[in-house]
Amino acid sequence: MEIKILNSILFKELMPWVFNTTNLKPINEKLKKIGGKQATTEAELVQQLQILVADYPELTKWLTKQLPKATATLKNHCFAIELSEFTNATTKFYHKIISLETLRVYNAFCTKIQKYKNKVDIIFHTTNALKNIKALAINTVKEIKAKGFVEVPTEQSELSHFVLQLLRQKLIILFFDIQELSKASLENTTSIEDFYLLDLELPKNYLKELKQLEDVPTEEIKSIAQSNNKPFNFGFKGDEAKLKNLILVLCVHKNLLDQATTKQGDLLELFTTKNITDKHYNIQFGCNTNLVTYIIDCFKRTLPKLSYSNIERSSYFFTDNGTPIKGSLLSNSKSNNQLSKQTKEEIDKIFKENDM
Repeated sequence: MEIKILNSILFKELMPWVFNTTNLKPINEKLKKIGGKQATTEAELVQQLQILVADYPELTKWLTKQLPKATATLKNHCFAIELSEFTNATTKFYHKIISLETLRVYNAFCTKIQKYKNKVDIIFHTTNALKNIKALAINTVKEIKAKGFVEVPTEQSELSHFVLQLLRQKLIILFFDIQELSKASLENTTSIEDFYLLDLELPKNYLKELKQLEDVPTEEIKSIAQSNNKPFNFGFKGDEAKLKNLILVLCVHKNLLDQATTKQGDLLELFTTKNITDKHYNIQFGCNTNLVTYIIDCFKRTLPKLSYSNIERSSYFFTDNGTPIKGSLLSNSKSNNQLSKQTKEEIDKIFKENDM
């Protein structure tokens, strides 16, 4: 399995230390063309990558060959790391490329490995993929150490610092994603501790950065109404008056709901009802998916059953453009971590002031 684009960041045309940052117009145009749209299929993801690398003929030609024939919904990463946030157009450009490409590689591998029923074939292809990813991760860490990029990159850091740290983190995620996918067939697996300490030779405090995401089995999920007739709710046990005010504040300051489509009272009722299958709801958000995901995670403090999988199962939630929300979409958004620190702090403050 080739990881051509990721390799090009360390060794070829996409190396950040030779990247031209003097003319931002082409980068801005590419980012605007993609906009805030989240890819939901591998084909959409490849098309977004093609826009970003349009100035690199070899990569563009290679990507064209990677366009899948099927239109299956994207599978989300199994693992996540709290990533450094991009601070300008160039860091956003690299953030997009690395995030999209690692997700594409994982999904392409998922599709490929499903073709093999023989355990020997599964082991062979998985071992090769893990070997290539680990080799690039080791070289990335060596480059980081050679350049003296020890600390977490900040707004003042040079582009290479941000890109190399992000590449390292995403390669680690990709390695354990693929190992997790085939672990039932593998005779030996690498522990997170051994990968960090022995393979990458990173200090022990780095271990805590990698976290396993909630499992979202999208292929098997049905709506709650279809799966069983038992009462189901999101487990709300707080103060309903405070929840009502919290929804109001989020709508006013963060455009939580598309209020031309969804009333605040509908969301309140859905969150507090004892059985969400008693009535049909249509909850369309007004803000982008990155913001929605962070707000949902904050709501989980008082709505413990408001998981990504349960949101998908309910079939009641829609993005700001009217697309039904999948658990994988929310998980992808969370792992991409595209919200600014200021926005997160503002939302945290709203929840703290309306503590239930």
